[in-house]
Amino acid sequence: MSKIVKLKKGLNIRIKGEAEKILAPLSLINLYGVKPVDFPGLVPKLLVKPDDVVKAGTPLFCNKLQPEILFTSPVSGKVKSIVRGDRRKLLEVVIEAGGDEFEQFGKGDPGLLKPEEIKEKILASGLWPSIRQRPYNIIAKPGVIPKAIFISGFDSPSILA
Repeated sequence: MSKIVKLKKGLNIRIKGEAEKILAPLSLINLYGVKPVDFPGLVPKLLVKPDDVVKAGTPLFCNKLQPEILFTSPVSGKVKSIVRGDRRKLLEVVIEAGGDEFEQFGKGDPGLLKPEEIKEKILASGLWPSIRQRPYNIIAKPGVIPKAIFISGFDSPSILA
């Protein structure tokens, strides 16, 4: 039988001692993966091939139903492999990191840009997929003007703007 504990001001767990102060060297990560399965409702269309050289910000795949929504490379390097599942479903694009090159998305003062120009830059840079539509947590449609915008300060997949 479980006991119900109600917390009002937090819980102080009294533990004797303290954590060991052991510092370990950080191993460098060489492989990065971008997974279309992390985005519900996405039908990916691949834009790169294995052994293609990409910069950070280069489009890897787009939404087949909305080709203006791009998913870009987080690092520069070489496309090592493309992992596919059943019925050739795209599961992952693996990039081997190398170099520090990146795509340029324009210069200028962001305060002087028009709303359409800002939307175009967000779409081109691959940041649009982080804008989610409520209540189903799907990628927002670029052509639709939202009734309200919610901005969450939490870094949690269950609480998105």
